[in-house]
Amino acid sequence: MPSDASMRFVMSMFAKHYREVSLSMPDRFARREFGFMFFDRSFVMRHLSFPTRASLKKYLVEQVPSHAYYSCAYYEKPDAPTMAEKKWLGADLIFDLDADHVEGTKGLSYEKMLERVKEEVIRLIDEFLLGDLGFEEDGLKVAFSGGRGYHVHINDPRVMRLSSHERREIVDYVTGTDLDIDWVFPSTAFEARKYKDRVGMEYRRTMPRLEDGGWRSRIRRGIDDLLAELDALDEAEAVGRISEALTSPDKETGEKTVEGMYSDLFKGTDGKRGVDRMRSDNTFEVFSQKRYGDAFMRLVDMRVKGRMKGETDEPVTSDIKRLIRLPSSLHGKTGFKVVPMKRDDLDEFDPFVSAVPDAFGTDEVSVMCEKPIDVKLRDGAFSLDEGRNDVPEFVAVYLLCRKLATFDSN
Repeated sequence: MPSDASMRFVMSMFAKHYREVSLSMPDRFARREFGFMFFDRSFVMRHLSFPTRASLKKYLVEQVPSHAYYSCAYYEKPDAPTMAEKKWLGADLIFDLDADHVEGTKGLSYEKMLERVKEEVIRLIDEFLLGDLGFEEDGLKVAFSGGRGYHVHINDPRVMRLSSHERREIVDYVTGTDLDIDWVFPSTAFEARKYKDRVGMEYRRTMPRLEDGGWRSRIRRGIDDLLAELDALDEAEAVGRISEALTSPDKETGEKTVEGMYSDLFKGTDGKRGVDRMRSDNTFEVFSQKRYGDAFMRLVDMRVKGRMKGETDEPVTSDIKRLIRLPSSLHGKTGFKVVPMKRDDLDEFDPFVSAVPDAFGTDEVSVMCEKPIDVKLRDGAFSLDEGRNDVPEFVAVYLLCRKLATFDSN
């Protein structure tokens, strides 16, 4: 047994969880590779397989890993020591979303950070996976990772044999990578002009429409939101925001161009503003000079596309041999359970209630805190002072795993 009292206590509680929990097993688990990290060992154990739920449960109880993983891939021989010998058969499509990949999480508390990540995973599922990509909800599984985010598993025969490159194309669609802004605003010929023996064609652009679907529809929604946001500001503030959005290290838009674009959009001529014409007839011909229209397209590229894109960890989705956290296992840095759920469960899911393992009881134990801490878990709020505090087991595990306290065995 490890000599560290905090580690011994946490391991005893993890073992209790694994004795009592009914493991949520992945589909075709006998074809999956399993891997583990440990509290008391520095190496990663992988290239393991388990023929039955009971054999996996026995391993978890006896070895008490700090983290447990299984492969998104299916293999003919999942316990073979090399990837070539395993003989890859296919893989689920996995999306991993955590705080590292979500804008607006920096500097937030752990609780607020998880709320922000949940907003983005809901948008990823509803707008992209169930929406644009057309996956069925029955083939989609969600899991709270136990740490800083969520995993989405697509178990669908149509994606099982996709290559890494093909999966990366799905990521590129979700994130809007290499989206061609000229394609978003298609140009059409509207007037031919003859000069001597040559014919020249005039072209004009049209606004993307909501009924276009896909990224054009998404960009149109973003444009409408941005224009409404700018319309609500006074002129100086709106011009300032446009200028800021268009300024980048390699390009600066002139003041006259920004002011001209604002004037065409929000002042207009003959009593009708450009923004109103855009909304009513999808026209792009609202700018008195071409450079204003070019600046507007650049504004959409710089500001709207970023707002409307989805978030995911690209290497995870494109990796056809990735190990992902095992549902119902525990996360060694929080003590939280990896909670599997359906899409409908996600809206009301609160990890500080539902991810606290039932096996962690209410018997009080003593911990030492280096500074005052406020913690909300299950249905209780706990205000802890610097120094020694008596807390329920489930609070102690959370504090110890997050290195917010140490176990007091005196």
